[in-house]
This record gives sequence, C-alpha cells and structure tokens, in this order.
Amino acid sequence: MLGPTISRRPASGRAHQPIGVTMIRRPSPFFTSLLGVGLAVASLAGCGGNAATPTPAATPTARPTATATPAETSTAEPTASGTVAPSGLPSPSPTQDLGLPHVNAALEDELPDIIGGIQLEKFSMPLSTYIASSNGGDKVLYTPWLVKFGKTPDDVDLAVAVDLTQTENFFVEAIQVPGISQTALSDGFASVARGKGWPVAAKSVGPYSVTEIDDTATDAAGGLGTAYVFAKGDVLFIIVTDDPSLLLEALIKLP
Repeated sequence: MLGPTISRRPASGRAHQPIGVTMIRRPSPFFTSLLGVGLAVASLAGCGGNAATPTPAATPTARPTATATPAETSTAEPTASGTVAPSGLPSPSPTQDLGLPHVNAALEDELPDIIGGIQLEKFSMPLSTYIASSNGGDKVLYTPWLVKFGKTPDDVDLAVAVDLTQTENFFVEAIQVPGISQTALSDGFASVARGKGWPVAAKSVGPYSVTEIDDTATDAAGGLGTAYVFAKGDVLFIIVTDDPSLLLEALIKLP
C-alpha cells in the first residue's frame, strides 16, 4: 500500500503464499523512499538546519580504519564496521549505523527485532515527515483518519521495523495515537480505506484477527499492496508482507 515499486527477485528459499488475495512478490518503494526520508532528517539535524522534526538521538560516529589513506578519507565515509565505503547512500548491513532518526524509541521497542531470522532496522519519526516524503499510496489515509480524533499527523509518531537488506519482503509500522482506544483506531482506519475505495476485509491468521486492506493501484503496479492491520492500546500496527509465515511470526511477536 505504498505506491509504485522497485522490482527485484523474490527471496530464495521461501514459499510465498498469498493470504486472502493474490499478491505479486515485489518490494515497495519503502526500502528507498522512507530510508531517504530518515537520512534527510538526520542530515538536517547534523548540519544545524531548521528541520521541522525532532533531532534524532545521537549515535557514535564511526571512524575509518587505521589503514585508510588520506585520499580515502577525503572521498569516502566510514561505516559502523570500521571500513571505508564510497560517499553517498550506504548499502545496508546488519552492523551499519545509517544515522536514521529515533524520535520515539519506546514506540520502536514495540516492534520485533528479528523476523524470519533476519535482523530488522528500526527508526521513528513524526508521521507528518513520512507523509511529506511523497504522494499517493497509504499517505492519503492518515490525515482523514486522524481528523476523526481531533489530531493531525504532527501530533503522532511513526515507528518502523524493516529488512533493509531486502532478503525478505517484510516491514511493519506502528503509529501511536495517545488517548484513542484500539477499537476506534482500527475501525476508523478501515473506514477511511473503504471511503477511498480500497477493499477491506476481516481475516483470521492462526488465532489472530486482523483487518486486510488492499491498495489495488499498488497491486496493479506489481507491488506489495496488501497490509494487515490491528490495534493494541493506543497503537495501530500495519504489517506488509507476502509471506504467511512472516505474517504469523510478526503477529506472535507484536504486543
């Protein structure tokens, strides 16, 4: 449910079976667009710019190894593992510090650390920052959903756990709306999606009940257009994957 997609080969060794609808195994642009948003927020804070979002938590700055030459240090940036990488967007790795924002660490802690044996990267930001990153997709749902509760995207935070290595097609989001009941959150979100013409259905996944919401435009573009949504307390959880085993594992590990 996140707009046009970037094609890639499905992860090897996994038997991807759809739940409820036929899904094409493609990642969403989330792997690049939202990562870019996070890095932009961190960059603005580091440069002293007037960012509209809270400053991400400070992390130790990695240094090049002792073997790096002056030429290397002038044209490259160090990674968290201590090696030197070319300047520009870093290639994600399990030990790499990408400088992503962490405006709500407690909300990040609600998300699983590992899914399908893969370590997930976590970060968080105001929901308004994510909405401003691009147009369309799920971004059209959040503002009318929050209006029902007298809130705006500036009032709430979004936390994400995602496999940035793209070994598996999976990510999960948590959106905290203080003071709102879980029933109001989930029912309200489903109502807005229906109002946009998106198919919405109640689904059972093992012992768990979720709401399946399908962005047919993203499906038609060859992407992961189906999300599995539920709320607990004042947090709405949104799982996007085409692997039923990963979906079930996430539901087991989430609150």
